[in-house]
Amino acid sequence: MPRHVLSLQDLGEAGSWLIVQQARGIPDARTQTDFMTERVALLLFAQESLPERLCITAAVRQMNGATLYQGTVGDWREELHRHQVQLLGVINYYVDCMYLYGFPASVWAKREADVKYPVINAGSPDGHPAHALADIACMLKYSRDNLQGVRVGWVGCANGTLYSLIEAMQYFPYSLQVSLPPRNDPAAVRDAARRFGVELTLVDTPEQAVAGSQYVFAGCRSELAAEDEERWSITPALLDKAAPGAHVLLGSQPIRAITVDRGLAESSRSLLLLQAENRLRVHKRLLHWVFLEN
Repeated sequence: MPRHVLSLQDLGEAGSWLIVQQARGIPDARTQTDFMTERVALLLFAQESLPERLCITAAVRQMNGATLYQGTVGDWREELHRHQVQLLGVINYYVDCMYLYGFPASVWAKREADVKYPVINAGSPDGHPAHALADIACMLKYSRDNLQGVRVGWVGCANGTLYSLIEAMQYFPYSLQVSLPPRNDPAAVRDAARRFGVELTLVDTPEQAVAGSQYVFAGCRSELAAEDEERWSITPALLDKAAPGAHVLLGSQPIRAITVDRGLAESSRSLLLLQAENRLRVHKRLLHWVFLEN
């Protein structure tokens, strides 16, 4: 029975903590191993994302594995929709695991085909487990390994990373304050909190989301109107309303994230590079988890 990681629920509390702690324990994120020798990973991307492709490819290749990439070109999505059982069965002959990007994880979980290989959600509109775990590892580093009482602020539109951070609140004891731009309907965020049985605070303004937060996420800008861009951006003045020494993290890939002041992004308060490092670590540990029963 293959192990899949479509959401944090597949890992559970013990698995989520294990992945985070093991990832943090890797001395060098770029350590070379032979764990993926003679294993092939297929990267099936319904949307383009250079950062995700780079990170996953690096993780597999640094473990001596091989990758196959299929991007948005071609009619494969229609073929997958119409001939799901046949196509996924054929893929089984060629690869050992598959990464999905841009597919709703909730839809994929209800697939008709019985997939014989591990499937990892590399990012979807409704969840991004690898990002959430990597970012939690960042927060643990700067919170002395204890997230009890830690306050997290999210500024911007909702995306898979936010939904996984909400899901992770079942397992990690931080609180979350979320401010969504006017065009971003908060109903889905409320539904996610209700579904996972957690409490978050939905507020109206970026200032309210940032207030007292130790970590501030620059969320997605997908539904941000042009006239709201300046209002919904991470500036030094906004960060002054956070807790002293608060750190900034990107909750989306840079091209899709709300604007972060350049000086702030290049300062020690930005955790962008640590986020990239920890995502490489997490993807390596996820590969161990899906292939090793213990």
